[in-house]
Amino acid sequence: MVGKGTLIVILGFSLIFGLASRYWERMSDKAVANFIQYYNQTVAHTIAVSGANLGANQIYIDTTSTATFSMSGSLDAGTYSVKATSQGQYSDSLVSVGSYQGVNDTVVVRFGPQYFSIFGIYTATMNNVAWATGDTVWGRFHSNATFNVMGHPVFYGRVTSLGAYHQYTPGDTAIIYGSYQSGINIPMPNTSVSNLQAAANGGLLLSNPKVGKSFDVYLTFNSNGTATYYTNLNSSPVTEPISTLAPNGVLFVQNGNLHVHGTVNGQVDVGAGGSSSDNYGSVYIDGSLVDNTNPQVNPNSTDIIGVVAQNNVNVEGDNDYAGVNPPDPPINPTIQAAIYAQDGSFQAYYPGMPYYGSGSSYLLSKLGAVNVYGSISNYQIGVTSDPNIQYGYNAHYRFDPRFSNMAPPSFPLTGKYMILSWYE
Repeated sequence: MVGKGTLIVILGFSLIFGLASRYWERMSDKAVANFIQYYNQTVAHTIAVSGANLGANQIYIDTTSTATFSMSGSLDAGTYSVKATSQGQYSDSLVSVGSYQGVNDTVVVRFGPQYFSIFGIYTATMNNVAWATGDTVWGRFHSNATFNVMGHPVFYGRVTSLGAYHQYTPGDTAIIYGSYQSGINIPMPNTSVSNLQAAANGGLLLSNPKVGKSFDVYLTFNSNGTATYYTNLNSSPVTEPISTLAPNGVLFVQNGNLHVHGTVNGQVDVGAGGSSSDNYGSVYIDGSLVDNTNPQVNPNSTDIIGVVAQNNVNVEGDNDYAGVNPPDPPINPTIQAAIYAQDGSFQAYYPGMPYYGSGSSYLLSKLGAVNVYGSISNYQIGVTSDPNIQYGYNAHYRFDPRFSNMAPPSFPLTGKYMILSWYE
C-alpha cells in the first residue's frame, strides 16, 4: 500500500506541476506578447512625435505657405506620415501618424498666429543701452540685435536675441530663470500699423481731413463700456457703447495723434499712424489706462487693451486731454495694456520739455513709477528718467500672463507661428 500511495502522490504532484508549468508558460508567453505590444506602441508613438516635430519645423520655416502639405518617410524601422492643413497664412492643424510593426499612433498639433503681445519686452535694437544690475524683466524678452548686459540683471522668462550676448565688462552675467538662445530673427514688420488701420474699417477710423495740419483725437474709456471722443477741430464730444462705436474693437487715427486714458470695459485696440516728419503717428496715454476688471487681481479678466503707434507711445500729463498746458505729470501712472511702437519707443520722460526736467515737482521721489502690467514692444527701448536718474519716473514693468494665449483685437503679428495645443 505504501508503494501504491507513493506512486499516487508522485503522479498527483506530476499532474499539478505539469498543469502549473503550462499556466506559467502561457503567462510567460502573454508577458512577452504584452511587452512586444507595448514596445511597438512606444516606437509608433515616438515616430509620430518625431513626425510632428518635422512638420512643425516645416511650418516654422515656410511662413508664407498657403497650401496643404504632406510629408512622409521611414524612421526607426517604421514610417511616418504628416499632413498639415492651412488657413490663410497660418497652418490650422497638423496630423502626424507613426507606424511600426502594424501599430499606428497619432499626434495632432494646432497652430495659430504669434502676436507681439507674447513678449514682456521686445526691442528691435538696443543701440548702446544695456540691462544692468537692478533691472528685472518679467515674461519673455527679445532683442532683434545684440543682448547687452552690464552687471547682473534678472530675467524671469525666455530670453532670445538675433545678435550675440554682449558683456560690457568681464564678469557681467545676466541671471536668466528661463533659457537663452541667440540667432533668433523676429523683425518688426513694416505693415503692422497699416494692417491695424485696415482693420479699423470694421471699427472706428478717424482720418485727418486736412493732411499737413495738426489732428489730435482725445479718447476717454468709461467703466460702463462706453467711450467718449472728440478732436481738436472743434468737434463735439461723442459718447457711445464700444460695441457700437467700434464693432470689432479697433479705433484708429490716420495722419494724426491719439490721446487716450480711462477704464476699458471690453476688448479694444487703439492706434495712430502717419509720418513723424508731420508729427503724426503717436499715442499719448494721459495718466492711466486700465482694465475694468483688474487682471492683477482677477487673472480671468476678459478686458483687454492694445495700444499701437507708428512712432512713439508716450505717458503724458494726466489732464492733457482737458487742454491744460503744460499738463501736470501723473503720479504713479498705471497702464494695463499690450503696447507696440513700430518706429519709436514707449517712454515717459521728455528732455525736450523743460517742465519734465526741472523743479522739485518733477523729481522721481515725487512722480513715483510708470507701472505697466502687460507687454511692451518697441523699436528701441525708451526712457522714463533723465540720465542722472533724478527727474522723471522709475520703470515698473510686469508681464500680463494672459497675453501668452490671447491678444487685443487685430494686434500686430510677428509673422511666425505658435503652438496652441499638442495632443498625443
